Amino acid sequence: MHQPDFVFRGHLAAVNSACFFSDDRLLVSGDQDGHLIVWNMMLKRQLAKVTSAHSAAILTVCGLGADTVVSQGRDNKLCIWTLVASEFSGELRLVKSLAVDSMNFCKFSYATIQSSSWIAFLVDAGAGEACLLDVGSEEQHSLNIGHKSRTKAGSRDDSPMCIKLVASGESQQLELFVGYESNMLQQFGINTSDNKMSAVLKRSVTTVHTEPIMSLDYDSQRQLVYTCAADNKVCCYTADGSGFKEHTAAAELKNPGSSEIRCFSALALVAVASWDYTVHLFTSDLEPTASIAFHRAALTSVDVSTLSTAGADGITDEYVRQRWNSRSRWMAVASRDARISLWDIGAVLARARSCGAADT
Repeated sequence: MHQPDFVFRGHLAAVNSACFFSDDRLLVSGDQDGHLIVWNMMLKRQLAKVTSAHSAAILTVCGLGADTVVSQGRDNKLCIWTLVASEFSGELRLVKSLAVDSMNFCKFSYATIQSSSWIAFLVDAGAGEACLLDVGSEEQHSLNIGHKSRTKAGSRDDSPMCIKLVASGESQQLELFVGYESNMLQQFGINTSDNKMSAVLKRSVTTVHTEPIMSLDYDSQRQLVYTCAADNKVCCYTADGSGFKEHTAAAELKNPGSSEIRCFSALALVAVASWDYTVHLFTSDLEPTASIAFHRAALTSVDVSTLSTAGADGITDEYVRQRWNSRSRWMAVASRDARISLWDIGAVLARARSCGAADT
């Protein structure tokens, strides 16, 4: 069995999400009991915790900038928190709570344009109504991303299962990718007119998935969209005129069901957190690279650190600063076994190259 470099054990329930932020100095995680924890990555210990931050399971979390945390729960709330902390302790203070539709497990997505952070989330999944929020100014815009799927009984509302907000191109134009219950993938451009934003459909495709799309991600450098689903397929699409086309043949896992797919452009790496307790790693062209099996329950999320050196500015000790700037690139894996494992992704990929890609 593979062994991680470190294991975070502060949660007592399934960990549903974990994400690096603040130039890798912090990791935020949320669990099935609604608890929210911020971890100090230099010390590998808890920095702040909110017990029952949500009255139901936390679906997803993220950190924005140096001191903002966003969480979404099954209690249909999206909460924005400010972190007030010293080196060894801190607290999360609730700034704002918004109504969100979490009943179909669709998680919010965020993108940063210059100094502005935008969040996209569902307001009414059945009606295909989403909201776009500027975190700083609290400016909000309603978006229609509804889709009708055709069945033998006629057409029906097709619930969005996952969304990905991106800032595309040199102009940093906001765009929204949506994966649906029917296995449809759509891309919307976000247009602005008279100070109002609206979603305009740019392209769509019926993917090769045979089950609902569970997660998607976008590689802005290569302009590729990656999807995973409740089936065993991992897919990659590229924009082609008014539609999408398969960039490469779908990869197939041994077992069905994946929670999250993430692409990391700097590493040309795609990571899939799967229900079979395994992280499956691929190249950007979906060539199998490695499989990591450590946890004792289904995996829920995966993130990779940035290796940013900006976080070292506040370190006064020269030796500690040098250690921090020479740190490994981490991969954090969250699982329903209540643990978060931390891996040196460089070492993982080096082992895979030396002994051949693991069978996925």
